[in-house]
Amino acid sequence: MNTFSSITNHLFQPSYTHHQNPIILCDFDGTISVKDVTDTLLSQFGQDGCDELEELWVSGKIGSQECMSKQIALMDASLEELNQALAKIEIDDNFKAFIDYTEKNHIPVHVVSDGLDYAIQFVLKHHGIENLPIYANKLMHNNQRSWRLEFPFANKNCIKQSGNCKCNHVKQQQHFPQILYVGDGTSDFCVSHHVDLVFAKDKLINYCEKNNIKHSAIESFADVTAALKQMQQTLIPVMAVK
Repeated sequence: MNTFSSITNHLFQPSYTHHQNPIILCDFDGTISVKDVTDTLLSQFGQDGCDELEELWVSGKIGSQECMSKQIALMDASLEELNQALAKIEIDDNFKAFIDYTEKNHIPVHVVSDGLDYAIQFVLKHHGIENLPIYANKLMHNNQRSWRLEFPFANKNCIKQSGNCKCNHVKQQQHFPQILYVGDGTSDFCVSHHVDLVFAKDKLINYCEKNNIKHSAIESFADVTAALKQMQQTLIPVMAVK
């Protein structure tokens, strides 16, 4: 009998005493990371059936939670092999400078992803970034070659049937004066309607344009940092810019 357990180290869960500054929520795959990490892992370790599940998700016949749960269960890899693949994942060259800026100016940043908590934590640590709050699907391992997912942030009322309901996470941050969001793709569409400003990449730009969502088109986190500096006198006047 296979017994699955989490391999993710304890994730930092912040508590806030002051909420004068905005909070920034960031997607991970394709936003912080250059490529989609889950797709990368499935392309290397996924067995027969992964592509068919992807087609069902793209066509809207199943939600992302069901799709990912079944795809990860089809993955065949040891922990060492998984780590070797994750060590090759690149992130936005400007993300570390963005985090340095937000930390100096007391702006909370949360990673809110429909991806894998262990993969996100590993990749960020590999690039020298630790203690960043991560809200994602929990990757489980049986200490052999089998994998499973758990969904601690799922919401049965989620319109997109996502493993991690990003809209629900936004609702939990309403005590902040502004909620800013950084994203790039389909998993960011719904949540974009519920924040004050979207920093959008790739197809999220077109989605925001078509739906009249307040947004700023970006190419990298350097654009986000520059925008935060420009917004200091209006959107976030309490920031002490360094």
